[in-house]
This record gives sequence, structure tokens and C-alpha cells, in this order.
Amino acid sequence: MTTRVFIVMVMIMGLLIAELPAQEEVGIVVAESVGARIVVDGNVSDWAGIKPAYVDTIGDGNGSEFDFAAAYVANDENYLYIRISFADIVPFGDAGYRVNIAFNTDFDPSTGFGFAGLTGSEFFIQSGGVFDQRSGVNFVDVYEQNAENNWGAFAFANTAPYEDTKDVEISLRRDLTFSNDANGLPGLLNPDNSPLFEFPDFQILFEAEDPDFNSVEFMPNADPAGGQVGIEYTFAEGPVAVMEWGLY
Repeated sequence: MTTRVFIVMVMIMGLLIAELPAQEEVGIVVAESVGARIVVDGNVSDWAGIKPAYVDTIGDGNGSEFDFAAAYVANDENYLYIRISFADIVPFGDAGYRVNIAFNTDFDPSTGFGFAGLTGSEFFIQSGGVFDQRSGVNFVDVYEQNAENNWGAFAFANTAPYEDTKDVEISLRRDLTFSNDANGLPGLLNPDNSPLFEFPDFQILFEAEDPDFNSVEFMPNADPAGGQVGIEYTFAEGPVAVMEWGLY
């Protein structure tokens, strides 16, 4: 075999290997920092050109209607933006409370709430409500419950849509604190004005439950070897440019 033929064969083998699908990542997945300004209105067209932070296995919902397909993460100077894509249309308006987004902001799995032992969540988002989990309790209650806040949300994230959908958009203010926020309700058990995002980097774990509230679907998937699970994201720095259109 001549050297030239050998080199050609190596190049062809390299191309074939490059075309094989990549093995799905598990455990901690480091996402690219993305500076963008997103309008949370249920229309995901403004996510065009933004790559998924994680692509999940289709068909592993394990009894939950909420079979994750992909997660997208971006930010501007004031907000963190999240987009969840599902494998099929899901009843987010009727059962969105069975989808949770957990935030591990101190990278310590022993602090906060465990979420099946995969992370240590300082707070999480459910159906737009933002809940304190630093004490290790799933929901931190309020002194006087009412119909609008019977689980103790201290703030609320912008979320759309609340209906049957294949994509959900969320925006969360970066300046929020664990306090009686103006967008929340008073009566929290442990407000202390600590920032939600003390550091520019954090981990996000997506969890979905079956109708019996069993945790059955995660994004990223758990590492069979054990360890923490989450999408590690660092806020993109600097102002986000706004696209300008010429006048004709």
C-alpha cells in the first residue's frame, strides 16, 4: 500500500467517525455562555441561532408526560433566560407543577435540597414560582398562606406559555434576593436579602415527575458512575447588543 493510499484511507475513516452521533453527555455538562435578549412570550423564534446547552434522550420520560428534548440557556445584563423543549406537546398549563428547575449555586451537593441526590439546590422554579431550598426543605412555607402563594414562593419568574405546548420560555431576574421581593408575597420564614446569584456560575438540573409525583425524568441524565448532575453555566459578560433594522 502506498503512502498516498494509506493517507486517503485514514482521511475517509476520520470523516466516517466524525459523522457518527456523539455519545450523550451525563453528569455535569458545561454549557457555552450566551449573551442574548429574549422576549418571554411563548414564541421561540428569538432563540434562533442559539445552540442547545443540552440535548436529551427522546423516549426516556419513564411515565411522565414531560419527556425532555433539550435545554437552552442565555442571559443579558438583567435576566437569565431558559428554554425547555419537550419531545411532544405537553400539558404545561394543567400539570406544569410537575416540572422543576433546580439551581445549585454553591457547587456543593450537601447543601440545599437533594433532588434524588443528584444536586444540592439552593432554590428552584416551579410553574413560575421561585422557592427557597437552602434549609434542605423542598418548599419553604409562608406565615399566612393564601390562594396565590400557598407554597411559599418568594418571587416569580416570567414564564410562557401556560398551555399545551412543546416549548416553555422562562426569564429570571439576576438581581433577586432571598427576601420579601416586590414580585413575591410577604410572610417568608427566612428572608435575609442574600442574592440568588452570588457568583457568576451555577448549575441547573431539570426534573420532571409522573402523575404520582415520582422523580422519573432528568436533564442532564444521571451519571451511572454517580456524582453531581447539572448544566454548568456562567453568565456572559458585557452588554448585549440589540439588533437594529435600517429604515427604508
